Amino acid sequence: MKPNNKPYLIGITGGIGSGKSEVSKYLTALGYPLIDADRVSREVVETGEIGLFRIVEAFGEGILNHDHSLNRRKLGEIIFNNAILRQQLNDIMHPQIRLRMEQHLSCFENEPFVFFDVPLLFETDTRSNYNEVILIYAPESVCLQRIIERDKISSDLAIKKIKAQMSIEIKRNLSDYVIENTGDTAMLYFQIDFYLKSLQERFNHL
Repeated sequence: MKPNNKPYLIGITGGIGSGKSEVSKYLTALGYPLIDADRVSREVVETGEIGLFRIVEAFGEGILNHDHSLNRRKLGEIIFNNAILRQQLNDIMHPQIRLRMEQHLSCFENEPFVFFDVPLLFETDTRSNYNEVILIYAPESVCLQRIIERDKISSDLAIKKIKAQMSIEIKRNLSDYVIENTGDTAMLYFQIDFYLKSLQERFNHL
């Protein structure tokens, strides 16, 4: 379970609006080591980072703010409906994100296991990087309503965001463990606690 005494790596994924962030916040509050891919993706495009330099090379200085920081909204408008440009951005970002995540992981060498919040884990074909994967699951209809309320956007735009990702049902079949997030936070936390207990029991039997 822990080859070569390395930490056991657990990927957390799901669809947009499924509740991954709430799970990550709870795990962090409990003191578990967690690396957030979204946070890392923001780190690698900060001013002065090679990631930002390469994005400007590819998309031009029009995607920068007046202070030379990245204007995410402008970049998003460019790539959202253009699969070729979106893939071009992914080709720039993903190697930088992987490298930075490996650097963060080096800080947890003595931990028994480390969690990773990776929204596009299956889309980026990184399943093999983790010993097991947890899916935070909610049906698309539930996610749709959450996105509309959270982001204050139209249902059409929310549907486009959902469809831009792999189907949550396909992700469910590819995952090792599923946490249902269709109720309140108390029920969500109960399921996380149950998973953590079973995880610890597995480690105790090594």
